Amino acid sequence: MARSTVAMIVRPLVFALLVLFAAGGPLLAHISVARSQTRPATLDVAIVREPLSFAVHALEFYLRKPVELASSFDPLVSFSAHGVRPEAALSALALSGGARLSERRHKLVIETAGPVVTLDVKDEEVHVILRSLKQQCGIRNLIVDPGVSGNGTFLLRDVPCRTAFNVVFGMMGLRATYEPNSVVTVSIRR
Repeated sequence: MARSTVAMIVRPLVFALLVLFAAGGPLLAHISVARSQTRPATLDVAIVREPLSFAVHALEFYLRKPVELASSFDPLVSFSAHGVRPEAALSALALSGGARLSERRHKLVIETAGPVVTLDVKDEEVHVILRSLKQQCGIRNLIVDPGVSGNGTFLLRDVPCRTAFNVVFGMMGLRATYEPNSVVTVSIRR
């Protein structure tokens, strides 16, 4: 009797753990950044399957300058290093995310190459234009305010996503709010 009771409890737990392990993403993701014990001016960094923006924010505490992430998407990155300078860790992290690190006056800027947009429409409805931008830029969640309407004409060839969104939004009187995890909210500019 006791064995069957244990089996009834253990089987569902094992099944639940297997399902969580198969899902993989959130279970295996993590960020760890700490001062190195062996070399005081360096860091030990371990980042596994985290959005680039989260990883940058974890490193930002150890950098001399603030970091700006100029990107229309947020790729998942993995990076590991021991005894590395914070600036070198940031540079390597940017490369692992397919981005470029540049230094501007009072900040570091990470610019991701990312996808580009080709848009050739004449007097097209705004929802069709936004849907095309969403697909080409790999945006998973595009939330459009019910008051957004109108038509537009655009001819864009291989334009970075952020620029394409800014051009379309500027011409159509719209504004966007970029949220983490590929969420873009579109509303009327007031």
